[in-house]
Amino acid sequence: MSKKNRDIFIYLSLPLQIILVKLIAANPLLVEKFYTGLFYKKLSQFLRILFGSFSFPIGQILFYSLVLGLIIAIVKHIRKLALRQISLKEFGRSSLLGIFTFLSIFYFLFTGMWGLNYHRRPLEQIVQIKEAPVSSADLEKLCLRLIQLTNASRNQLTQNQSQPLHAPISQVKMLAQATAGFKAVAPAFPELAYSHYSVKAVYVPQVMSFFGVSGIYFPFTGEANVNMHPPAYLLPGTICHEMAHQIGFASEDEANFVSYLVCRLNPDPFFQYSGNYMALKYAMNRLRKVNPRAYKKMRRYYSSGLKQDLAENRRYWESFQNPIEVFSGWFYDLFLKANDQADGIKSYSKVVELLMGEFRKNKLTYNVNSVPVSEKEFLLSNQR
Repeated sequence: MSKKNRDIFIYLSLPLQIILVKLIAANPLLVEKFYTGLFYKKLSQFLRILFGSFSFPIGQILFYSLVLGLIIAIVKHIRKLALRQISLKEFGRSSLLGIFTFLSIFYFLFTGMWGLNYHRRPLEQIVQIKEAPVSSADLEKLCLRLIQLTNASRNQLTQNQSQPLHAPISQVKMLAQATAGFKAVAPAFPELAYSHYSVKAVYVPQVMSFFGVSGIYFPFTGEANVNMHPPAYLLPGTICHEMAHQIGFASEDEANFVSYLVCRLNPDPFFQYSGNYMALKYAMNRLRKVNPRAYKKMRRYYSSGLKQDLAENRRYWESFQNPIEVFSGWFYDLFLKANDQADGIKSYSKVVELLMGEFRKNKLTYNVNSVPVSEKEFLLSNQR
């Protein structure tokens, strides 16, 4: 192949791939059956078996190595221009070609090894719930139920309401315990079955916090990489969120809902609290936007301990606020939109629609260890 034809092929490769993906994405049932349920399922299990046997996060090491390699390559290329080893025209041509080459290869590998999961059958069809518009009145009912559950699940862990909650289990046990929720839900929904565990705590987690990242799924090794530095009660929800990505739920709202569901069905009360806490934050954030007065009213029902946890969580992430975090969020927003997630980073909060569908179906009541408190008892005991 001549140099000219090679360049043409590289420039056309990316748009042709995008067109092909658009055509495939038009049939979610086809993606579900042949990609997610067959090809990806086998590939991801193989990767988890292969890389899960290592105790350290290979994906994180490869990612940082790739970033470092790109920085070195860019610096060398700029240096050639500065030393006049190449002309400005050649610099521009080779730079553009290099960008297209990298993007084309990355898009091919990413889409083939995971990205088509963005176009699978919607989760609400899998877990048999109906999404519907969320009214302010409905949202208040959902928030009230979640406050009730969150307060009750926290009280299972401790009666100490004067300080933030500390993890009752080690991080190693926490990582291992996460599979229990998936085992509990799999008989009802086989698509949520999880096998061949491969979840890793990242090295130097403060770096991820600096970028505002709690966890990341690395599709090229099949590993779920988790930032274990934030407050402990956030971690089970994050772990299960990344595990949801591992089994093919790419959309952030769907991964959030799977995380909530498997945390609630986990027999460990600490996981139950983390799932309730996560769902409550998303629901209350939505209520604050649509009805600030109702939001203030609902906050009166928070237990003192829950208020301590919310305050600690806020202090933690505020301590890492920086301009790079803002850029990181902007970049990830573009990444999600490039994968047909129209709401970008806001798609995380769309879990509220799924939670509402679940609430309408079963009032968020499950057959797990919990503290049964009627809504009437809850309201009477929390009068201010």
